Amino acid sequence: MNEDLINRITYHLSSGGLFNPELADHLAVRNLLMECRDALAQRTWVGLTDEEQQAAYDAWQQKDDGWGSFYDLIEAKLKEKNT
Repeated sequence: MNEDLINRITYHLSSGGLFNPELADHLAVRNLLMECRDALAQRTWVGLTDEEQQAAYDAWQQKDDGWGSFYDLIEAKLKEKNT
């Protein structure tokens, strides 16, 4: 389903939707947006377990690079689990 939505969005943008939206088929755009909304609503977020959070915190404490690296570490772990 996501591949179909990606292709439809790309088609819309490449056929003038990006530069000339007044020529767009408004019903098709509305339907596309509604399908995108539904697809996004189906995606479930996966967080980190307590053990994963503790392991990330322990790794951050050992590096001692400042707060930014801790947030980068957590963000990388969340991206890994949710892509």
